[in-house]
Amino acid sequence: MRKYCLVLFVCLFVGISALPAWSFMPTYPDDKEFDMCAKIHNWEECAKDEMQRALRVVKQQYRTILTTPDIMKWHPSADENVVVLRDMYDSWTAFRTRLCSLSNKAATYMETLVEEKTSCNLYYVLHHRDHLNSILLLMTRKAPSNRQEFGFLKIYDHDDEYQTCIENKEKNCIESELQRSNKIIKNYYKTFLEDEFVGKWNNGPDLKQGNYRDMYDSWVAYRNRMCSLAVWAYQSFYGAKSMDLPTCLQFYNREKLETMDHLLVVAHSALDDAHELDEDPSDENHIFTTEKDDGGLAEGQTITPLEHRIDAGTSNLDDKLVTDETKQEEPKAEEPEEKYDIPEWAR
Repeated sequence: MRKYCLVLFVCLFVGISALPAWSFMPTYPDDKEFDMCAKIHNWEECAKDEMQRALRVVKQQYRTILTTPDIMKWHPSADENVVVLRDMYDSWTAFRTRLCSLSNKAATYMETLVEEKTSCNLYYVLHHRDHLNSILLLMTRKAPSNRQEFGFLKIYDHDDEYQTCIENKEKNCIESELQRSNKIIKNYYKTFLEDEFVGKWNNGPDLKQGNYRDMYDSWVAYRNRMCSLAVWAYQSFYGAKSMDLPTCLQFYNREKLETMDHLLVVAHSALDDAHELDEDPSDENHIFTTEKDDGGLAEGQTITPLEHRIDAGTSNLDDKLVTDETKQEEPKAEEPEEKYDIPEWAR
């Protein structure tokens, strides 16, 4: 399989507020309030204010979605729509909180330009806002009539197995790729848990409990609900064949793979550079001080364990996090038999 090729950008915060200091993520323009604030206060304080404004927009978007007449075509019950969207918001919040905590820990050994947790949270709030806005454009019939002009989900390179599948005119190519990416994501979590620098961030004994389990579960629940809503809205506007659930799920999987890959690179990059330069990590004049080198335990302890686990929301996807005990239950990626229709609860 072709390895996912990723590029690590250096971010320069000149008039840019929403980019994590080490990230490959796209930039967002500052709003007017941020620009005014930045003339008087520091970046982090202004960025936190901007995030609060963006969060208020996100919450208003959820309310607007609920009051849009077409929403009753998604679920015939208003109460069910409220429950599903509330679960989507809660799972997104839980996932974002944990991811940005881990990102903050991974960047501990780097001389970041800004506070990582703030920039990470701001990015994901703006990212979610933009995706919800695209869904609202579809629901309110304001999207471009030409589907090619509506760049809701970015185009990504498929893996080699997918390309071979298409060339051989086989069926279920995207479903097979989705199964493969699911498996890679689960393996990333095992790698993170066993890593000497970010393993203790889990604040738990294994993948059955702790921050990594909570982050994975909340991300899966968010991804499935988001794609159920997005695919329904897309098909309602552009037609039944314009978008399918596996393609949307794979889009979010690819984002997840890129994020996990970069987190692991960042957690080691500065330390690797130090070893190459024969620098002493214990030198108090160096950025690697002994109090920082806690393996992530202190950062992980700041995350409250999930008390209520939101169900993944679909019965036909394998969303169990792989452990040594459950590895034998992993479905074979080369033999996908299940259909990835929109689940019953999301129709």
